[in-house]
Amino acid sequence: MRVLLASLLLCVLALGCRAWRKRDYVSDSSDCGCLNNGKCISYKYFSKIHRCSCPANFIGEHCEIDISQKCYEGSGHSYRGVANQDIWGRTCLKWNSALLASQKYNANRPDAKQLGLGKHNYCRNPDNQKRPWCFVQVGRSQFMQECKVPQCPTVKDTEQGGFQCGHKSMTPRFKIVGGNRTPIESQPWFAAIYMSHSGGSSSFKCGGALISSCWVVSAAHCFPKLKKGQSYFLYLGQSKLNSETLGEIRFEIEELILHENFSTGAIAYHNDIALLKIRSKTDKCAEPSRTVQTICLPSAREDIPVGSECEVTGFGLEEQNDYLYPEYLKMAVVRTISYRTCRQPHYYGSEVTPQMLCAAHPEWTSDACQGDSGGPLVCPIDDRMALVGVVSWGLGCAEKNKPGVYARVSHFLPWIQAHTGLPGPI
Repeated sequence: MRVLLASLLLCVLALGCRAWRKRDYVSDSSDCGCLNNGKCISYKYFSKIHRCSCPANFIGEHCEIDISQKCYEGSGHSYRGVANQDIWGRTCLKWNSALLASQKYNANRPDAKQLGLGKHNYCRNPDNQKRPWCFVQVGRSQFMQECKVPQCPTVKDTEQGGFQCGHKSMTPRFKIVGGNRTPIESQPWFAAIYMSHSGGSSSFKCGGALISSCWVVSAAHCFPKLKKGQSYFLYLGQSKLNSETLGEIRFEIEELILHENFSTGAIAYHNDIALLKIRSKTDKCAEPSRTVQTICLPSAREDIPVGSECEVTGFGLEEQNDYLYPEYLKMAVVRTISYRTCRQPHYYGSEVTPQMLCAAHPEWTSDACQGDSGGPLVCPIDDRMALVGVVSWGLGCAEKNKPGVYARVSHFLPWIQAHTGLPGPI
């Protein structure tokens, strides 16, 4: 009998079983603090006990969690979905965890409910950061980390086919030195930069990456002072050098901005980054297509983990001693190398600085090479590809302990945003 009574009591208090619902009473929702049209339920024989009865798609103590939200809008301040991992796949801590008691944002704040914080570990953006975030445990410490949740497409994206950065219209079917031919659809942000000469001829110069409809990122060392009759232009959607076929679009360089602190060291380039503002012959910026897409900017908070598998693309030499660029675009897979390793004497020593990133094939069989300068090093972040590096310098091509060195894009985000007016990173 005691067991039966205990079961019935549990049913009434916690579950509101069907057999007892005829005795439930709906009170003012303010009694429970229910949100999203949740109803406050009390019981005939236990009138001081209340709970929220939530409508479809809502759960939580106050019906504050929307399980139908699969993406965030704007900065994600209003996001109330159930994503609970950071961009590296680490599980978030619960907002009511004792580990967060000393943090400014936790479930014990007076305004926690309004901010979406509670007895859960779902990503939120209570302080209007760039996107939803959470706390994760790393060792003995807790860190704020951006979350693995996509941004919702805007009206322009969905109705006008706007850019959706970091998305490929084709996965590479093929695996630069040691790399393989790749269709432009697998690297649709790649820009082929040329120099035109006074006699009407032109020559391939460098690579670049489309970061918005009007802006391309490349390397500063690609742009020496022009002589009379020379100018720069570029193609988007180009898989084959010196060709102009369907899907390829030529753009003039309306504005060229080199980093003001660009300099050359003993072997290295410093602050080796440039911005190109582009315009077509019809005075338009780039438009999205199967062969033209923007690449996402990375997070400013944290670099990708050492050993991450990334892609480098270009029309550069296939062998160090070659004198002709390959006819078709190539892509190679490389892995990032730690700053400490790359600064070792048998690597590059003090030539490597924190504004640089090193990457190479684990067996030194593929690498960027001459002609790949300015091209993108892209890595997967949060289910999209992001521009992590810009091909800058290196000794030889695919030589052991001499990885490719890239301008670290996360370091230059404030500079990029100041000159382009673009919003913050993904």
